Amino acid sequence: MPDTKITINRSQRAGLYELIHNHLYGVEDFWIAFSRSRDYATAERLGIEFGEDFRLLADIGWAADDDRESFELTMPPHDLMEALRRLSGEAEHVLTESGTEREAAREDERTNERFRAGRDACEALLASLKPR
Repeated sequence: MPDTKITINRSQRAGLYELIHNHLYGVEDFWIAFSRSRDYATAERLGIEFGEDFRLLADIGWAADDDRESFELTMPPHDLMEALRRLSGEAEHVLTESGTEREAAREDERTNERFRAGRDACEALLASLKPR
């Protein structure tokens, strides 16, 4: 794989930020798995996932709004690909699930647009990261 810098634009950043933000709502699941359920395999998986989220936030910024035009992603390519696959899959799940509820779909359309932007950003980055 070529050793190139991976840079995303503001629109891609907004989509990724939405997906990361959504995933971090589940941080309590880590504590449930670790402390209550003592499901250490799940706790470990979630710990890795949340670590990836925090690592991406370090690159794209923690605040909802960021004035930069571009954002360099500094995660190792393999780790980035794993995170992007996960985030894309989660976005697809949310978009598929929300599409079944017609009344909620109108109210959630702005959220769905952000999820689509995030999924599309993940897919574009994954395509650029695939070995040639």
